[in-house]
Amino acid sequence: MNKKILATALFLPILGFSYELSFTKVFEKKVNGDLLTSNISISVDKKDEKSVNNEIEKFNNFIKNTKNITIKNTNYSLYPKYEYEKDKSVFKGYSGNSSFSIESKDAKEINTFLSELMQLKDSIKSNDLKLNISHLSWSVSKILLDKNVEELRLESLLWIDEYSKELSSKISKKCEIKSVNSFEQRGISGVYARKSMMMSSDSVNYESSSDISPLNTEQNISLETSYVLDCK
Repeated sequence: MNKKILATALFLPILGFSYELSFTKVFEKKVNGDLLTSNISISVDKKDEKSVNNEIEKFNNFIKNTKNITIKNTNYSLYPKYEYEKDKSVFKGYSGNSSFSIESKDAKEINTFLSELMQLKDSIKSNDLKLNISHLSWSVSKILLDKNVEELRLESLLWIDEYSKELSSKISKKCEIKSVNSFEQRGISGVYARKSMMMSSDSVNYESSSDISPLNTEQNISLETSYVLDCK
């Protein structure tokens, strides 16, 4: 674990021989993501509404029979397509789009799902059908994130307790903890670049799709803590 002091200590005289010490410190942990996620979209362009729904339904049936994968944020839209020809709006057919996100802690399950999904797309043999797989990446689940944040919070409290005792001994004053405030930093830190990708079924060799998932690199979880010590 790394610790960083963000701000220099600030001594403010309160009374003749009293001081208030204020500073900020960052506590960090590196963890590997435990949740592999991706966004999927399927688009179909056809002359009539029924043909669009028929092709989308093939994917819906595939998704319904999927196990060991969490499917979230499902959405389906169908709308007419028009093009301007000679200053007139001409009806060209219908466009349907089905989108959803997937997640699993098992990379093999995600790999199998994506491979079978792409094979289904190609088996339909339609130039009007497009499959897009994007943002395939490892992330830290809320459960793992909360667990590590609480560990950092405990570390920050133990640290300030020891530090106040050490400081009291060095300056021959009694330094008491006046306030402690922690701020979680849940975003991506500078040491971690989120791994993401976009692909279509045409760009992936099914024989090598067993390792389609990105490397699970370490991610940084930080807890910024501000302290105020009263030294008398």
